[in-house]
Amino acid sequence: MCKIINKLIKLGCLFSAMLAVSGFAVAETGTGYMFNVSENITTSADGTIINESTSKGVWVVENQPAGFPSVMQGNCSATWVMAADFSNKGSSWRCVTTDTEGDGYLNVGSIMAPDWSDCAASIVSSWGKYAGWQSSANCQPMGPFAGEDTSTYMWSGEWTAPE
Repeated sequence: MCKIINKLIKLGCLFSAMLAVSGFAVAETGTGYMFNVSENITTSADGTIINESTSKGVWVVENQPAGFPSVMQGNCSATWVMAADFSNKGSSWRCVTTDTEGDGYLNVGSIMAPDWSDCAASIVSSWGKYAGWQSSANCQPMGPFAGEDTSTYMWSGEWTAPE
């Protein structure tokens, strides 16, 4: 009986090791609470509004891969292009996201639909414990959480381990 249990334990360890190096995926969800640091808003002759902004905030992430913290810092810059009625004309951003140890990743995203419904983001570069990991997510701007100079974003996505 002990030999069978030992073999099962070894098989379980082997299976776990294979998962760790074979590109397995982990689902995640998160919420970013951002504070606007600066913005430059211009309006063109046709009424198009261009808002170039920077923000800093806290990202709370659930279901992170093992060893990844659930709270991170996001430093973002964005360009929001809108019609006079504030419908989206194509917007994008990039965020440098780090944990307390300085490990992190560069996340980029865009929203193209006029109703702001097709928000998507992905990791394009990573370092430290995140090196080699990939992530993509669908996201949704949720509006301010504590006044005019704040914003909230929610996302659900998937981490893929390095191969």
